[in-house]
Amino acid sequence: MADSLKDRVREKIMRQRAEDGGRPVDDAEGDDPRLTDVQSDLALLDLAGDDDEVVQGLAAKYWVP
Repeated sequence: MADSLKDRVREKIMRQRAEDGGRPVDDAEGDDPRLTDVQSDLALLDLAGDDDEVVQGLAAKYWVP
């Protein structure tokens, strides 16, 4: 298991993506809101610092302890 909350959130998002069919996020079609949402969340996570409120919000959204 990853050490930081940010790492755990990233792992959970990637695991969820794999469970949803495993298509790369870049292959998301415009009409597939779930894959587009995952892509947006990963982009937000990349821009956020380890202790950023964005990380907390994504942890709550993806139910990451």
